[in-house]
Amino acid sequence: MKKKKITTLVASLALVGAVAFGATLAYFTDSDNATNTITMGHVDIDLTEPNYPGGEEGGKIENVVPNQNIVKDPTITLVDGSEDAYVRAKIEYKFDGQDMPEEMVKELEANIDILPNWVKGEDGYLYFQNKLTSENNSVKLFTHVVIPEKWGNEVANKAIEIKVSAEAIQANSFEPTRNELNEIVAWSYEDGTAITPETYKAQ
Repeated sequence: MKKKKITTLVASLALVGAVAFGATLAYFTDSDNATNTITMGHVDIDLTEPNYPGGEEGGKIENVVPNQNIVKDPTITLVDGSEDAYVRAKIEYKFDGQDMPEEMVKELEANIDILPNWVKGEDGYLYFQNKLTSENNSVKLFTHVVIPEKWGNEVANKAIEIKVSAEAIQANSFEPTRNELNEIVAWSYEDGTAITPETYKAQ
């Protein structure tokens, strides 16, 4: 397998917000972090949240409570004129500006409905199992987030951030790494080195 010529990185929308309880106002705000887009060659993707009810930049969802279902639908779309591509995504979590504690991450992830045909690799990326093409050019990662019911006063007035990033690699002459179930679980060079935007080398 040859090293790929094309890699695209898009840092997506981030959902940032606070959860409060009792009579205190709770809200989610949305901010667009899609500024560090790296495009090489003819692969290009967009990452949007078309149905997020808070609107675009700075939107708010008010009166958030435990067990509330919040629409959040990260959608990766192959831009017109782009070559066919494989895509992957990563979700990162922050709590009050710091890395979210592992137990909280598990509780929140249990309430995020990752859609079919996505498989999580050991590297933490979620890999879409099909190529995006001009005919099938868009895929959602999930459609909503439910605030864990058990979360209480310990998260009152704290910021919760869910950040989704997406990457694409040209599908032509590229074979992703697969597991024993034939599921895509990694992108690697011939020597087994992981393909990342940092290690990418065009040929």
